[in-house]
Amino acid sequence: MAGKFDAAIKDLLWRGMPAVLEVLVGSPVARFLNTDFSTVKERRPDLLAELVDGRLFHCELQAQDIQRFPWRMLDYYSGIGDKYGGVPVVQMVIYLGEKPSRMATTIDHPNLSFSFEMVYLSDIDPAPLLDSPSPDDAVLAILCRNGNTRRSIRRILGRIAELDPAARDDAAARLVILAQLSRAVPAVVEEVTAMGNISFDIKDHPFLNDVFEKGVVEGFDVVEGFDKGRLKGETHGRAETLLRLMRKRYGAVPDSIIDRVHAARIEDLDRWADAVLDASSLDAVFDPSKH
Repeated sequence: MAGKFDAAIKDLLWRGMPAVLEVLVGSPVARFLNTDFSTVKERRPDLLAELVDGRLFHCELQAQDIQRFPWRMLDYYSGIGDKYGGVPVVQMVIYLGEKPSRMATTIDHPNLSFSFEMVYLSDIDPAPLLDSPSPDDAVLAILCRNGNTRRSIRRILGRIAELDPAARDDAAARLVILAQLSRAVPAVVEEVTAMGNISFDIKDHPFLNDVFEKGVVEGFDVVEGFDKGRLKGETHGRAETLLRLMRKRYGAVPDSIIDRVHAARIEDLDRWADAVLDASSLDAVFDPSKH
């Protein structure tokens, strides 16, 4: 799968997402295990965990079909089983592609019968993820397409807004990356803008280097979109401050002036705010010759 998606989702998995793992495997994770297996042909499992019932859970993330993928899963099973003494292994592939996979999930061979489960993350109910105590579960809910996407985005952003600045930037970056898979980047940016009081500084995040180098994701200018969102929030705040100053100094402000203030650029708002200190009337604030 594409590097940025692979890294972002693996990062989420390794941070620990109790709700999504509970939904997927039906058993809580006791601990995560080392995935460095020299016997697996220089391949490393995406996730390996020990469940509380003693079984092992092996999970692979896949965004596109790969020929002979069941044999790769068998390689993993063999390597994991050999390292951990034959403990039963629950194997699952989380498929992230938009279209249903055509990959087989079984091997029917004269001397072998082997199978694993394939789950489409888009089919998972987002509610347990959004209700989870872990914000990383909530971020992953952007890929669940069987709910109300806009409502999910608003709830995810609400959870992200509660984090400390560093964690907030990381979570926002992963949200934008995953939103690309669900073609929801414009909706995320619009909801961030609508919230007004949230600003995410994610341009320098390592997962987003290629996104910001290109400047465009799925036909939407991410850099410009987030810049515009921050600018709109800043402009709105300054406009409201100016109107409060005007009301305190001159009394009621006509609707025509309220509309003019909200439609103004930041430079004009700053100039008018300075003028309020000296202008003798509301009209004089907008007349450069009178101040």
